[in-house]
Amino acid sequence: MIDSQSRIILIMLIYALVIVGCTADTDRTAQTKAETAEVSDQPHDSLVIELTGVDSMSVLDLLEAGYPIEKVESVAGTFVKAINSVENNSSFFWLYSVNDSMGQVASDKYITHDNDRVKWHYRQYD
Repeated sequence: MIDSQSRIILIMLIYALVIVGCTADTDRTAQTKAETAEVSDQPHDSLVIELTGVDSMSVLDLLEAGYPIEKVESVAGTFVKAINSVENNSSFFWLYSVNDSMGQVASDKYITHDNDRVKWHYRQYD
């Protein structure tokens, strides 16, 4: 059985692989998607928290300044386990984006600039 910290790290690694482009649609898949307009390949966000970047503050620091959180420390950095008591689980987990680009590093490693658009997504992948 995988503990919650390992699960979070595993999910982040899988997500990073998806971002890098390890998934590709075949012609058949593309055709099926085109034929089924209601089916979306976009992830589903149940909650989104929006913040504004501050020069020299990490994404994690911004979040902690305004919300109670639970976090997990790892060799790769700090990952968010819960925001406002809403915890990661087997279906949903917290991810961040800055200026509409998903984070590529742990939340304590990404340093924002004034007026960056930071979002925390409580996201489900099917």
